[in-house]
Amino acid sequence: MDNKYIKKFYNEICESIGKDYKIVIEKDIGLKENWIEYDKVKWEMEEQLEKFVDLLKQNANMNFEDKILKIYEYICLNYIYDANVLFFFRKDTSDPNNIKYIAVDWYGRIVDEKWTQKRKNHNRRICYEFARFYAKAINELIENNEEKEACIVGDIDNLHYVVGLTGKDYSVILDLDDFNSIKDLTRLKLGLTIKGIKILRDETGKLQNAINEFNKNRNDELLEIEEEKEKLKRKNTNQINYFENILKILKSYNIDPQGIFEYMRSIIEHEDIEIEKLWKEVKDAIEKRYERCFIFNIEGKTYLMDSIKKDINLVKKEDLAKDFIFNPAENEYTYYGG
Repeated sequence: MDNKYIKKFYNEICESIGKDYKIVIEKDIGLKENWIEYDKVKWEMEEQLEKFVDLLKQNANMNFEDKILKIYEYICLNYIYDANVLFFFRKDTSDPNNIKYIAVDWYGRIVDEKWTQKRKNHNRRICYEFARFYAKAINELIENNEEKEACIVGDIDNLHYVVGLTGKDYSVILDLDDFNSIKDLTRLKLGLTIKGIKILRDETGKLQNAINEFNKNRNDELLEIEEEKEKLKRKNTNQINYFENILKILKSYNIDPQGIFEYMRSIIEHEDIEIEKLWKEVKDAIEKRYERCFIFNIEGKTYLMDSIKKDINLVKKEDLAKDFIFNPAENEYTYYGG
């Protein structure tokens, strides 16, 4: 595509979300700005996604915007977020005034064929992987259209990657796995509205119209959970019973441990209750990996929200050390596998 659209997109990113971001492109297009990075990993779709995209390409009755949302939905319904990557984040305290986290490159960002083959054994993926194959899928739909292109937008610390789509008519950021909120990876499995798409520019309104149409007849929240919120508001239940009821609802939808964690975290923190994250090994996994759980306090009592068992129990914090890891970011862990 014309490089002017990429440059315009970067300016739109700076104006909308800040300057601590870069644009990652698969192939060298001649731009040498410090905010451009050419990916070291080839962008490829996995087999089933590629077949789905081929079907969309053959569908002459669906417009481009609807197709990119169908791919977004397909990814959300067929994959889950691999929270194991967060276990390996390093905590950098060298500057007390700027404590930050550092992502390790070898978990999904800079990978080889061995990694790719192992990933075929399960449906857990992280942001780098989602961004690559979603951007690739969109560009397959675009084909040789010089007025559109999908790329990757990443923060300069490589903590999170999302898909960017820009061109003549609009610029947009598509983020289906924001690890600070309830991801669309979880929301769409529950039949809820899309929340992870941020439009920076939409001169024709085509993209916003497509999102509005997709969200039509979808709720922002599950009706069963809305009912539980009303019970709590009317004081027809106590907080612990409320949390347990929410968890029971989520379990009925067969949500994965990461989805359970992020949803319950949101529910509990909404009640102005602080949580403390901890990690638990998944004992029945084919290879060693961890999921996030958390503890919280109510009226002097400590409760554990176990994402793997999907339950809430009264515990003593000092008894958790044998089964859980606190603050893994303060230590070094060697990873093997994929």
